[in-house]
Amino acid sequence: MDKASTNLSLPGGKKCPWKSLFLLVFCTLFLFIGGREAFAEDSSQDLTPPSAFEKDENHDLVPDLLPLEPAYLPWGPNTSGPFFTGTAEVEPVGSFFLEPYWFDYLQPGIGFSSLSMPERLSVGLIQNWEFDISVPFVVNQGTYPTTPVGQTTNTFGMGDTLIWIKNQLTSDGDVYHFWARPALTVEYQFTLPTGHFLNLNPQLYGVDQTGDGTFDEGVYLILRKHFKPFMFYLQVGDIIENPTQVGSGFTFNNGLTVTQAPQSVVNGNLLYYAGAFEHVVNDTWGAGYLLEFFGESQSGQSLLFGAANAPAWSYFWLAPEVEVTWPYEGTVTVTWGAGVALPVYQSNYPQTYTPMGTVTIYYNGPFGYRGE
Repeated sequence: MDKASTNLSLPGGKKCPWKSLFLLVFCTLFLFIGGREAFAEDSSQDLTPPSAFEKDENHDLVPDLLPLEPAYLPWGPNTSGPFFTGTAEVEPVGSFFLEPYWFDYLQPGIGFSSLSMPERLSVGLIQNWEFDISVPFVVNQGTYPTTPVGQTTNTFGMGDTLIWIKNQLTSDGDVYHFWARPALTVEYQFTLPTGHFLNLNPQLYGVDQTGDGTFDEGVYLILRKHFKPFMFYLQVGDIIENPTQVGSGFTFNNGLTVTQAPQSVVNGNLLYYAGAFEHVVNDTWGAGYLLEFFGESQSGQSLLFGAANAPAWSYFWLAPEVEVTWPYEGTVTVTWGAGVALPVYQSNYPQTYTPMGTVTIYYNGPFGYRGE
C-alpha cells in the first residue's frame, strides 16, 4: 500500500492522516472518561449542598450555636427535686417544662384550709436565661372558728400570678465532690395581684380572698451542688411588697389579723429562705428522697416604703419528700414528687400542715440535656 492509501479524504478534498485520526479519537475518549469520573466525584456535593457553617468558615454570617448547649454533667439525673427551693440550672434553649403543683395548706387551729394549685411553665429562651410563669388556682374552705359553729364555706378563684427570670452564672465544677464550685443562679421575680382581695363578701367570712393585692419585686440567689449520689440545694431572697389599698374584712399575710375598715396596707420586708438535701437512690429512674426546710419572715419595716402597718410574722417548716421519674427517656419525660411540710416554729402565724404533690412534664429540645 502506498503512502496515499493511508490518507482519508475529508470534505473540501483535504486529507486526514490515520495517525492524526487515531490521536483525535484517543484524546476524545480520554477527556470523556476523565470528565465522567470527575463529575461522579462531584455529584454528591452537587446533590447535597454544603451547610451554612461549611460555607461560612469564619462564622461571619451564621452564629456559632455550640455555646447554646448547656454544660454537660457526667452525673445529673432528671429528678423531681424540692418543692420550695429553686434549681440553679436553667432550661437549655428550646426546652421547656410544664409543672402542675398542689399544696393543701391545712390550719385546723383557725378552721381554715387553702388548696393551691399553681400551673408553672418554664422555657429556655437564650443562653443561660430562663423564663417562668406560675398561675395558681385556689380552693378555700372555712369552718369554725373562721365561720360560725356548724357552718362550712367554700370558694374557688385565681391566686396571685408569679413571673420570674433566671440567669445562671456558673455550672457545677465537679459533680463528685462537695467542695467543688457549685451552680449559681440569680432570679428576678415579680408578683401580679390577680387574686381576689377587694369587695369581699361578709357572709363568706374572708374565705373568698385568694390574693393580697400587692405588686411584689423579689431577688433570689439559688445554689445547687452535686456530690454523687447526693445533691444540696439552697435559696435565699428578699421580697419588696408595694403598698396597696384594701377594704374591710381583708386578711393580712399572717392569716390571723383582719382589717376592720378600708386602709392602705404597707407590708414589711419579707425574707425568704429554703434548702434541701437529696439522695438519688436510682439514677435511671430518678428515684430518691429529700429533706427540705423552708421559712419566711416579714419584718415591721419596708426597705422602700418605711414603717409597716401590717403585722410582723415568721415561720419555719421541715418537709420530707419522695420522687420518681417515669417515663425517664426520650424527648418527653415526666417526674413525680410528693411530700408533706410540717410546722417547726411559728410567730404570729398559725400552725400549718401541708400535704403536697407535683407532676413535671419535660420537653427536651434540640440541645436535650437539662442538667437535672
